[in-house]
Amino acid sequence: MMKKAVVLASMATVAAVLVAGVAGFGANNTPAVYASRLAGIQGAGASAIQVQNLDASLDAQIVADFYNQKGSAAVTINRPNVAAGSAANIYLPTEQSLTNGAYAAIISADRQIAAIARTDWSTSGGAAIYSNVIPGNEVSVPLAAKGYNGQTTLASIQNTDTGQQATVTVEFYKAGSAAPLVSTQKNIGPGTSVTVDLGKDAAFSTVPAGTLGALVVKSASIPVGVQAFMDIENFTKAVYAYEGVPSEQAAATLYAPLIRNDFFGTTGISVVNPGTTPVQVTVTYIASPLTPACSGQSTHGGKSFQIDPKSSAVFYQGNVAALPTGDSGLPAKCLGAAKIDATGGNILAIVNDAELAKAGTSAAYNAFPAASGAKKVALPLFRNKHTNLDLSTGIQAMNIGDTNANVSIEFKNSSGQLINVSGTSQTIAPLASFTWFPPSIAGMPGNTYGSASLTSDQPIVAIVNDASGNGKVDAAIYSGIKAD
Repeated sequence: MMKKAVVLASMATVAAVLVAGVAGFGANNTPAVYASRLAGIQGAGASAIQVQNLDASLDAQIVADFYNQKGSAAVTINRPNVAAGSAANIYLPTEQSLTNGAYAAIISADRQIAAIARTDWSTSGGAAIYSNVIPGNEVSVPLAAKGYNGQTTLASIQNTDTGQQATVTVEFYKAGSAAPLVSTQKNIGPGTSVTVDLGKDAAFSTVPAGTLGALVVKSASIPVGVQAFMDIENFTKAVYAYEGVPSEQAAATLYAPLIRNDFFGTTGISVVNPGTTPVQVTVTYIASPLTPACSGQSTHGGKSFQIDPKSSAVFYQGNVAALPTGDSGLPAKCLGAAKIDATGGNILAIVNDAELAKAGTSAAYNAFPAASGAKKVALPLFRNKHTNLDLSTGIQAMNIGDTNANVSIEFKNSSGQLINVSGTSQTIAPLASFTWFPPSIAGMPGNTYGSASLTSDQPIVAIVNDASGNGKVDAAIYSGIKAD
């Protein structure tokens, strides 16, 4: 009998799914991957799921069950004999068994797997990828907004139980307030999901436009997965995605493998205090050797900042002195990583990476706790100048260990064949980062996609930035998946 690996997702108006994954062994050593998916933003979305077999030697038998949000029996799609280390692709619009609609998906395998999904909105050029949706009975979405500088949150909440309905409570906290501004209940059918749109859902009609805060989703008995999207209305193709995190996984120290100031984009770190007491937060930047404009380590604003219970603060890596946290102190054309420390409690954080003024693009990822560090990291999707959109992935790895990390990367093409290239090994100092960019790797064939994996002798975390070289579509970031 096949062991279960579960991917939760909910999808939109075309036969399309947004999936996120978390790899690792769950209860009873069963491989587990969870995902959640949202309805379309500015038009119909088309999604592809990339599922990577993490076994070192054996093929994986992969089964995907899709549940329509309107309710129906599961539709099953198979991907048999996926080679060790390689990935299978499920592109929803080409699956004839799926009619147009919004779905949730549960993916099963007999091997440990990792999964991500990318959704593209062809009308606007928007795009988003997500991964590492971890189910819980209380899940925090660290960043939520309604019409805040044109940004509005949509969140998909998925029921992980395929046998019974889940009832969840969704709470919206305005930044700075310890009491929820809105509390509403949603019923979710077995295996499927619901999407909450803060701009359109009647339950949030009393929330004033311009409100910034956070969401908390509570389920008494059935764990749920939560995936959030931020739609930036003032920029047609700018959409970014990030995962809800079980509240108990907040940590005193978080790591951000990619930060930058005016280096093909600028990042901002939104830090949330989900607790009941104030915390003091210090953000330390570690410059990359790739950008000589900056070097060494520096502290944002030269000090720590207090974040009150249920409140948040944005640490912008640009140079805007008028912000509550002030100027980052980073020079322009700076690339690197960040360490985020809290005293007095635990925190969650989202990193938004945007180039709105020039390219109109935006992407995001969740900052990593130390528990997410791994000596093997799965990267279900890499690309090199792929399709007429010229999509290539920048892979940014950060050493969160105490000594130098010797890190190597391996690439496999879409057929599961190893790609022999040079420059696959790198020594990364503690807290430093390194970027592998396929167009700059000697021997990497063009118009290529597939999967990759990182191996290290120290714990690392990594993100993958999937971006268009000709600017035709939005950028999208996903988190590398722990595969120890």
